[in-house]
Amino acid sequence: MVIMAPEGPVFAEITISVDGQAYRLWVTKFLAHRVDVNNDGALSQGELELIPERLLQQTAARTAKQVLRSVTGDKQADTTSVEAFTEWFAEQLSRSFDVVAAAVNASEAVRLAALVDQNGDGAVSREELMDGRHSLRFRDLDDDQTFTAAELMPFRDPRNQRAAVVPDAANLPFVQLGDEESLERTAEQIVTRYGDESTVDVAILRLPEADTAKVDGNSDSKLDAAETKQFLAAPTFHLVLNVQLAEAANRSDLTADVSEGAMSFVQARTEKRGRMKLVIDDMPLEIRARGGSARSRDMMVDFLLQRASLYDKDKNGYFTDDEYPEFQSQMAQYLANADFQSVDLNGDEMVLRQEIRTYIERDAIATQSRIEVSVKQDGTTLFKLLDKNKDRRLAGRELLEGFDILLEYDLNKDQKLTESELGTAYSLQIGLGQPESLRMNSMQAMGMAARSTDAILPGISGLSGPEWFRRMDRNQDRDVSYREFLGPRSIFKQLDDDDDGLISATEAEALTN
Repeated sequence: MVIMAPEGPVFAEITISVDGQAYRLWVTKFLAHRVDVNNDGALSQGELELIPERLLQQTAARTAKQVLRSVTGDKQADTTSVEAFTEWFAEQLSRSFDVVAAAVNASEAVRLAALVDQNGDGAVSREELMDGRHSLRFRDLDDDQTFTAAELMPFRDPRNQRAAVVPDAANLPFVQLGDEESLERTAEQIVTRYGDESTVDVAILRLPEADTAKVDGNSDSKLDAAETKQFLAAPTFHLVLNVQLAEAANRSDLTADVSEGAMSFVQARTEKRGRMKLVIDDMPLEIRARGGSARSRDMMVDFLLQRASLYDKDKNGYFTDDEYPEFQSQMAQYLANADFQSVDLNGDEMVLRQEIRTYIERDAIATQSRIEVSVKQDGTTLFKLLDKNKDRRLAGRELLEGFDILLEYDLNKDQKLTESELGTAYSLQIGLGQPESLRMNSMQAMGMAARSTDAILPGISGLSGPEWFRRMDRNQDRDVSYREFLGPRSIFKQLDDDDDGLISATEAEALTN
């Protein structure tokens, strides 16, 4: 993982184990046990067909028959041992992870700094903020010349006020390195953020002298995107995070090894078991090892089995083919769309509670085969600072004049503002993947349920200025733009005394006087 720290990128390697086993091996053993229906220690082609499609697609084999051939090396093989399958499948599983953004309150979810940072240098200038009225215009979904929190979060449906408020993970300063595309994208981000238009100083990587010489092959002290990508394919790590997850809750642990050369800009301190505080270039970062995957599966199983009882009309403890569709629709809200034949493991035309349990657990392990890094942003945010009247939206004047409010946070007096100067902090939870429904439910249980992101409009009676001005102010942002003004442009320009493109209540009252 690359952490886009204030002074330069920090390269972190994450090692994961579950209950003392490498996590891919643990996942594979769990899966093998669930598909070995008759518990004979061998897996037939029929049993291998129970592997969730999401897992099978990660392998070089695409069918159960191909799995048998790959594991045994025998085209005629009918079975393979659990041990042989486990060893083969663990090597096939993906080694990448997912960076996801945790739900927060609306004003904290908006990564406004990233949205208005037009040159990608990780800082917001006065000019970039003032130009926000133009650069953000395509996000103004209702075309009212203001920007609500919902509009500035493009992947959330603003009509659904009950949905958890989740920031755009692409705008978070944490990037995973995996395939060629991610390497290329990250290299371009590093050059853009820490360099000029085409190159970055090799010193920004903060590597030991010997490694610097290897990276800078032509000794010009500069790296372009291609050279940076080549380094990212096998980076020198500043930090190694050892995450020891446990199936049981509150049993996970976490340690960090900081390289000798990185100790000047990376400090690590253990808070308590499974929790650690890092400070990287004055940017606070809390890391937590999230275990308890057994509880997550049990919650899913218990919930859906309770729902099963409601849809078992004759209360005989199982579903027939004609009873199953209603319950299947419930399953589909949380898991893959499991048809009757997939859940009916023994093919006796009856779906029993134990078969439902086995199917859910098998599907859940497909989700838990991925490592999930959940990121939550804390501290002061640009959106909250600029939204002076707390109406959950940014108006044109708040963008035009807002930089003066931010100057007290400009610690180095360079007329630019970074998130580290705002005191922005991040919390990372590292654990096995969770179904989306469970992730949102747990966030809401922790008090992070989404509040309404609708703008709070004052109404005409809550506005100041002459009546004509209040009636023209259709978006009720306490200014009248030229689009709102009903008179000719020549009159608008006369009233717009400071030529900022907005008529204020004070300017409107000057006409009356």
